[in-house]
Amino acid sequence: MGYQHLRIMPYAYPLAWRLAIAPRSCFSEAHGAILMEGTHGSTATYSAAGGGNHYFDWRDAERLNARSLAELFVQRFPAIAARGRGSDWAYAGWLCDLISVIERCDYLPLVLWEDIEEEPESLQYLPLWSMGEDGPQDTAGGQFALPPLRDTTDL
Repeated sequence: MGYQHLRIMPYAYPLAWRLAIAPRSCFSEAHGAILMEGTHGSTATYSAAGGGNHYFDWRDAERLNARSLAELFVQRFPAIAARGRGSDWAYAGWLCDLISVIERCDYLPLVLWEDIEEEPESLQYLPLWSMGEDGPQDTAGGQFALPPLRDTTDL
């Protein structure tokens, strides 16, 4: 739809999987899936804690397909969407690959969780976790390549 400058940060807090969506300018130059400090006002966040298929707590969107949800996102988060306009084929390709992997298995990506032992920016890969009734479970080996770093030449 022309919003390839939007990026995702998947994380767990405290026991629910969450997905923050923000313009790429809000992401770390050192890690393509970590939001920089002070950018949280520029994000839209979905939480699986009670959200289910009520994405972003939208009670009128439970039966919408992906395209309709994307159109609704642009309508309901116009400032975020406007900052996400543009092409970033490297990131879009990475995201398509990630989606194809998580659609085939029982994993969700995470870059931050409650008892993480290292700084999220030091992760060498994107961990893929299984989401159980008790929250995220480390899959020991579920890994995916990190997203491409943001190109700062045209920000």
